[in-house]
Amino acid sequence: MKWKNLFKRVGTTLLLAAISLSAIPPITSSAADSLRGESVYQIMVDRFYDGDPTNNAAGEAFRYAENSQDDFRYMHGGDWQGIIDKISYIKDMGYTAIWISPVSDPQLWGVPDANGTQWPTAYHGYNVYDPNRASRYFGSEDPEESKAKLKELVDVCHANGIKVILDIVPNHVGDYLQGTGNNAHYLSDASGLKAGTQLQPVAPFNNIQWYHNNGDINWDLEHPHTASSTQMLEDHDLGGLDDIDFDNPEAKRAVFDSIKEWFTYTGADAARVDAAKCMKPSDIHELQEYLGVATFGENFDMDVSFVKDWVGDNAETGMLDFPLFQAVVNDFAYGKNFNNTSEISVQSIFDQDELYGSHVNDMVTFIDNHDRNRFLTEAGGDTSKLHNALTFIFTARGIPVVFQGTEQNRGNANGQTINGIADTWNRWSMVTKDVDGNVIHDYFDTSTDTYQLIAELNQLRNQYEALADGTQREMWTSMHTYAFSRRVDSGENEGQELICAFHNAEGTESTTMSLRAESSILPGTTLVNVMNPNDKITVSSDRKITISLSGNNAKIYKVDENAEALIPVTFTVNNAITNFGQNVYIVGNCEELGNWNPDAAVGPAVCPNYPTWNLMTYLTPGKTIEFKAIKKDESGNVIWEDGSNHTYTVPETGEGQVTFDW
Repeated sequence: MKWKNLFKRVGTTLLLAAISLSAIPPITSSAADSLRGESVYQIMVDRFYDGDPTNNAAGEAFRYAENSQDDFRYMHGGDWQGIIDKISYIKDMGYTAIWISPVSDPQLWGVPDANGTQWPTAYHGYNVYDPNRASRYFGSEDPEESKAKLKELVDVCHANGIKVILDIVPNHVGDYLQGTGNNAHYLSDASGLKAGTQLQPVAPFNNIQWYHNNGDINWDLEHPHTASSTQMLEDHDLGGLDDIDFDNPEAKRAVFDSIKEWFTYTGADAARVDAAKCMKPSDIHELQEYLGVATFGENFDMDVSFVKDWVGDNAETGMLDFPLFQAVVNDFAYGKNFNNTSEISVQSIFDQDELYGSHVNDMVTFIDNHDRNRFLTEAGGDTSKLHNALTFIFTARGIPVVFQGTEQNRGNANGQTINGIADTWNRWSMVTKDVDGNVIHDYFDTSTDTYQLIAELNQLRNQYEALADGTQREMWTSMHTYAFSRRVDSGENEGQELICAFHNAEGTESTTMSLRAESSILPGTTLVNVMNPNDKITVSSDRKITISLSGNNAKIYKVDENAEALIPVTFTVNNAITNFGQNVYIVGNCEELGNWNPDAAVGPAVCPNYPTWNLMTYLTPGKTIEFKAIKKDESGNVIWEDGSNHTYTVPETGEGQVTFDW
């Protein structure tokens, strides 16, 4: 969405006469692909890189500096050539797709609002002037050269193994119409307006009958969601932008054809649909089928039961996952409870995943974007929280999108959170300049820890199908620890599984959890942290694992295929007399037995024939160990077995048996 740069007006309802469909040829459809397995870098073109200064806006439409909020409402010079110039920067982070700003020629100057205020140019591209012309500010003043530059960008991306997602704007054009209903009209006199002000969109989009002309959406009436409030979203203007009436077949065909041409000409791979909540899911589905590519839409709402109506076989391939986004901010930036089911939390959102049906892995996940505060600002500048959140969206179900500049460890430009829609301080340029255009800071540093982390996470998604398209199953949920498995349930990599665990508070917490019933990981298997090869854990005989997490941190475990097969060893302790609440454990001088740490001891043992206790664990073959039995109660009080340590050599093969008296 665009919000700040939109223009306000109010009005009444206009009932348009029905138009015969017979004169409009049908729109043929074709199956759309999926973006599963991709990871996406979101680029706001004007704020990325100025590769061609000759296409920069002239005069007061253009500014270099970013010292005030007003500075962010003007063009800064980024263009398609700039993306081409920086393609290696994107590729080396491991991204497989980019999502770029709308490509059509934007509105230069808006008409004044009721107070006479005239807004700047639509640098973001969501206020459309000519849907059929490639942006002169991203390409060239010459329409054909501009179009060719966009095609060149797509070709360069494809040559580098990167898909291109075009941001499309089917819901509206710019803000040109004045009045509502039968009084809707275009201005005819440009006197007193800024030079270059466009009084109406180009033909044929200057047909007043193609628009609803019902005035602005009243956001105070959006909730609770009802049939009438949803209808209001569909047939009223979004922040003043002239809302296309898709019940008018001529208007629908013109919009669809203009968008289709960009994909036909460039070969772009997918579409992000702006303001999807302001369109009927059936209309977007028809557009998606016409384009023949996967789409995901913007439904700026935190209610899964509402968002899901735009997802599915009769709607869009996926949607931007705003509900999960809010959960990420709550739980990772602010350290709220993962398992709070009374408000938006990671658990409460994942608990509703069934509402997306088979499209759950088509949901597009993110931690911030061009309409939200930078995550690092929400997190108070704590990069450990940023890294934790990024690791989460790269390992959780769905398709991760990261907004440009996140890898540079910078929050909002002014360091402050923005109330409401964020569309100024969060949209800083990757090259910061002073008022005269002198470079102050270049944010294309490939050595930052976050750039390197993203490259590592992208490599993991490319390496493991389980992270790209595996089934996600919850393994543990508590106030500050959350864990899930991603498993491939069928196909060539069936059984591949990674276990992902997250902690969002200070201090250390050790959690013992059971493997999922669907897991094919066997007892005694060694799991290794893919981000730290020295961090290994072993699956116990009762198919449990213990994961220790410190601070804002994550761990991702896989089966250690290089680990030596462990030997099951059964310990039998005779005559271990216990008091009520006490249990028997084994502790010893190896990692599997806790390295003499009673808190990490193996157990508790079972006691089918009191006072004889039995416990089975897995140990390294051929290794000589020392150990003792201990008694522990629920409070952690420990009683050690008297005498010298026991010694035992684990057999090389088969099973081991150890029997001793307390």
